[in-house]
Amino acid sequence: MSSACNSHVVPQFILRGIAENGQVSYGYVFHKRTIKGLEKTTGIKNAYPFRLICNECDKKTFAYYEDPKNLERFDVLDVDTKKIMLCEMAIKAHLSHIYMKYRRIVALDASTGGLLGVLEKEGRAVFAERTDIEEHVSYIDKLRKFAKSNKNPFVILFDKELDYQTRLATQTVLHFNYDLGGKPIYDTNVVIGAKPCRYFYLMVLPYNGKTRVLFYIEKKGLEDVQAVVDQFGALSDDDKLHFLFVSLIIHDQQFHMSPSFAENIVKKDKKLSKLYVDTEKHLDHQSKIKNFRKYTNYLLREFNQ
Repeated sequence: MSSACNSHVVPQFILRGIAENGQVSYGYVFHKRTIKGLEKTTGIKNAYPFRLICNECDKKTFAYYEDPKNLERFDVLDVDTKKIMLCEMAIKAHLSHIYMKYRRIVALDASTGGLLGVLEKEGRAVFAERTDIEEHVSYIDKLRKFAKSNKNPFVILFDKELDYQTRLATQTVLHFNYDLGGKPIYDTNVVIGAKPCRYFYLMVLPYNGKTRVLFYIEKKGLEDVQAVVDQFGALSDDDKLHFLFVSLIIHDQQFHMSPSFAENIVKKDKKLSKLYVDTEKHLDHQSKIKNFRKYTNYLLREFNQ
């Protein structure tokens, strides 16, 4: 391709709905410190863009789900169109994570003066990132085939349209190392020969006074995370939404918030901020997902009015 475009994970028509004066905040806003090059609030055009595809492919590959009419009519769309939309959302989430992990590798290489091969800790980190990137690529290959096939590859675990517009939006992948009881699913100390990640897809898409929340996973390999699927399925709808919000805080960075909404959480909820920051420092903090009810669920109507 001649040049890569700034492709957004969450469509700009979604971001405009939560922006304030054209600005949105990231999860990084929970950090007290400031790191050079990492902004806590930025303009819509710079809100988690990735540069891996050209403008033509961006428009063609994601045409279905980036049409606001399809999002609003999701419940009445035919099965095949829904499947294509789910594939498109998942592909874009994987592309975004590839870009994020690639940039981490570049940053690590720069910080060590190109000595990653002889620095054990950094070398292991890069190996893990490269392994993750390869897994994301393999998922994209499968998803592109699924979009063209007659098969439905997904199990939708949660699909609900909230009758209010949240001030948080995301379109991401989640990988659970622990089930809802805090029991390990994967051995996080194993890098070489580890089981492939089983990614869940989470979409929180506020638009035009409502919010579509989707949580789904591919059928293949479901047995590896069956405990999470079964335990999540046994929750009430309110608890499911609660679990998804806390999961996002624990497992991911790629979400956007209205700046005043984010600022209010940071000022009033030190416990949630600490959870986000601690999780970034220690992978085993993911086990805290079993205590998701201890944290406030900011996806509820009362916090988004």
